[in-house]
Amino acid sequence: MSGLPRQKIAAYLAAVFVAGTAAGLAGGYQWGRRAAFRPMSRPRESMMQRITTDYQLRPDQVAKIEPIVNDVSQRMHQLQRDQFKQIGALMKECNTRMSEFLDADQKQRLAEREARHEKWLKEHQERGAEGRGGPAPGRPRGGDPARKP
Repeated sequence: MSGLPRQKIAAYLAAVFVAGTAAGLAGGYQWGRRAAFRPMSRPRESMMQRITTDYQLRPDQVAKIEPIVNDVSQRMHQLQRDQFKQIGALMKECNTRMSEFLDADQKQRLAEREARHEKWLKEHQERGAEGRGGPAPGRPRGGDPARKP
Protein backbone atom coordinates (compact mmCIF):
# COMPACT_ATOMS: atom_id res chain seq x y z
CA MET A 1 0.00 0.00 0.00
CA SER A 2 2.68 2.41 -0.92
CA GLY A 3 0.46 4.38 -3.35
CA LEU A 4 -2.28 5.61 -0.98
CA PRO A 5 -1.67 7.22 2.38
CA ARG A 6 -3.55 5.81 5.36
CA GLN A 7 -5.61 8.97 5.71
CA LYS A 8 -6.98 8.61 2.17
CA ILE A 9 -7.84 4.96 2.75
CA ALA A 10 -9.62 5.89 5.98
CA ALA A 11 -11.52 8.66 4.16
CA TYR A 12 -12.63 6.25 1.41
CA LEU A 13 -13.78 3.68 3.95
CA ALA A 14 -15.68 6.35 5.89
CA ALA A 15 -17.36 7.55 2.67
CA VAL A 16 -18.43 4.00 1.79
CA PHE A 17 -19.78 3.51 5.32
CA VAL A 18 -21.75 6.79 5.22
CA ALA A 19 -23.16 5.98 1.76
CA GLY A 20 -24.24 2.51 2.95
CA THR A 21 -25.85 3.95 6.05
CA ALA A 22 -27.75 6.54 4.00
CA ALA A 23 -28.97 3.88 1.56
CA GLY A 24 -30.06 1.62 4.43
CA LEU A 25 -31.94 4.43 6.14
CA ALA A 26 -33.72 5.41 2.93
CA GLY A 27 -34.66 1.81 2.17
CA GLY A 28 -35.82 1.15 5.72
CA TYR A 29 -37.93 4.29 5.71
CA GLN A 30 -39.65 3.30 2.46
CA TRP A 31 -40.21 -0.28 3.64
CA GLY A 32 -41.67 0.95 6.92
CA ARG A 33 -44.19 3.18 5.16
CA ARG A 34 -45.93 0.23 3.52
CA ALA A 35 -49.22 -0.66 5.14
CA ALA A 36 -49.75 -4.30 5.99
CA PHE A 37 -53.45 -4.13 5.19
CA ARG A 38 -55.25 -1.55 3.13
CA PRO A 39 -58.90 -0.57 3.43
CA MET A 40 -61.07 -2.26 0.83
CA SER A 41 -62.69 0.96 -0.43
CA ARG A 42 -59.57 2.10 -2.28
CA PRO A 43 -58.94 -1.24 -4.01
CA ARG A 44 -62.59 -1.29 -5.08
CA GLU A 45 -62.31 2.17 -6.61
CA SER A 46 -58.98 1.44 -8.27
CA MET A 47 -60.26 -1.94 -9.51
CA MET A 48 -63.30 -0.31 -11.08
CA GLN A 49 -61.14 2.41 -12.64
CA ARG A 50 -58.71 -0.17 -14.01
CA ILE A 51 -61.47 -2.34 -15.44
CA THR A 52 -63.20 0.66 -17.00
CA THR A 53 -59.96 1.89 -18.58
CA ASP A 54 -58.47 -1.47 -19.61
CA TYR A 55 -61.64 -2.73 -21.26
CA GLN A 56 -62.87 0.71 -22.37
CA LEU A 57 -66.26 0.04 -20.83
CA ARG A 58 -69.30 1.93 -21.96
CA PRO A 59 -71.48 3.59 -19.29
CA ASP A 60 -74.12 0.84 -19.59
CA GLN A 61 -71.42 -1.80 -18.99
CA VAL A 62 -70.07 0.11 -15.99
CA ALA A 63 -73.58 0.18 -14.53
CA LYS A 64 -73.82 -3.62 -14.80
CA ILE A 65 -70.27 -4.46 -13.71
CA GLU A 66 -69.95 -2.05 -10.79
CA PRO A 67 -72.39 -3.99 -8.54
CA ILE A 68 -70.35 -7.15 -9.15
CA VAL A 69 -67.13 -5.40 -8.15
CA ASN A 70 -68.86 -3.89 -5.10
CA ASP A 71 -70.15 -7.31 -4.01
CA VAL A 72 -66.76 -8.98 -4.36
CA SER A 73 -65.10 -6.06 -2.59
CA GLN A 74 -67.50 -6.33 0.37
CA ARG A 75 -66.86 -10.06 0.60
CA MET A 76 -63.09 -9.46 0.52
CA HIS A 77 -63.55 -6.88 3.28
CA GLN A 78 -65.43 -9.40 5.44
CA LEU A 79 -62.81 -12.07 4.75
CA GLN A 80 -60.10 -9.66 5.86
CA ARG A 81 -61.99 -8.93 9.09
CA ASP A 82 -62.51 -12.63 9.78
CA GLN A 83 -58.85 -13.39 9.20
CA PHE A 84 -57.84 -10.52 11.46
CA LYS A 85 -59.99 -11.98 14.26
CA GLN A 86 -58.61 -15.48 13.70
CA ILE A 87 -55.04 -14.21 13.81
CA GLY A 88 -55.81 -12.38 17.06
CA ALA A 89 -57.22 -15.58 18.56
CA LEU A 90 -54.13 -17.53 17.51
CA MET A 91 -51.85 -14.93 19.10
CA LYS A 92 -53.82 -15.09 22.35
CA GLU A 93 -53.52 -18.88 22.31
CA CYS A 94 -49.78 -18.58 21.71
CA ASN A 95 -49.39 -16.18 24.63
CA THR A 96 -51.46 -18.42 26.93
CA ARG A 97 -49.49 -21.54 26.06
CA MET A 98 -46.18 -19.70 26.24
CA SER A 99 -46.92 -18.09 29.61
CA GLU A 100 -46.72 -21.39 31.48
CA PHE A 101 -42.96 -21.40 30.79
CA LEU A 102 -42.35 -17.79 31.85
CA ASP A 103 -41.32 -16.53 35.26
CA ALA A 104 -43.32 -13.83 37.09
CA ASP A 105 -41.36 -10.91 35.60
CA GLN A 106 -41.69 -12.28 32.07
CA LYS A 107 -45.42 -12.86 32.56
CA GLN A 108 -45.78 -9.26 33.70
CA ARG A 109 -44.00 -8.03 30.56
CA LEU A 110 -46.22 -10.25 28.42
CA ALA A 111 -49.34 -8.82 30.10
CA GLU A 112 -48.08 -5.27 29.53
CA ARG A 113 -47.40 -6.04 25.89
CA GLU A 114 -50.90 -7.47 25.45
CA ALA A 115 -52.41 -4.39 27.12
CA ARG A 116 -50.50 -2.04 24.80
CA HIS A 117 -51.60 -4.07 21.81
CA GLU A 118 -55.26 -4.05 22.91
CA LYS A 119 -55.10 -0.28 23.46
CA TRP A 120 -53.60 0.23 20.01
CA LEU A 121 -56.26 -1.98 18.40
CA LYS A 122 -59.06 -0.06 20.11
CA GLU A 123 -57.64 3.32 19.07
CA HIS A 124 -57.01 2.14 15.52
CA GLN A 125 -60.51 0.69 15.14
CA GLU A 126 -62.02 3.94 16.40
CA ARG A 127 -60.00 5.90 13.84
CA GLY A 128 -61.13 3.48 11.14
CA ALA A 129 -64.76 4.04 12.10
CA GLU A 130 -64.41 7.79 11.64
CA GLY A 131 -64.96 7.66 7.92
CA ARG A 132 -61.72 6.43 6.44
CA GLY A 133 -63.50 3.30 5.30
CA GLY A 134 -62.39 -0.29 5.45
CA PRO A 135 -61.17 -2.35 8.36
CA ALA A 136 -58.42 -1.30 10.65
CA PRO A 137 -55.06 -2.63 9.53
CA GLY A 138 -53.41 -5.39 11.51
CA ARG A 139 -50.30 -3.37 12.24
CA PRO A 140 -49.33 0.27 12.10
CA ARG A 141 -46.83 1.48 9.59
CA GLY A 142 -43.42 0.73 10.89
CA GLY A 143 -44.01 -2.43 12.89
CA ASP A 144 -45.57 -4.00 15.91
CA PRO A 145 -47.36 -1.53 18.20
CA ALA A 146 -46.65 -3.69 21.22
CA ARG A 147 -42.90 -3.73 20.71
CA LYS A 148 -41.01 -1.18 22.74
CA PRO A 149 -38.40 0.75 20.77
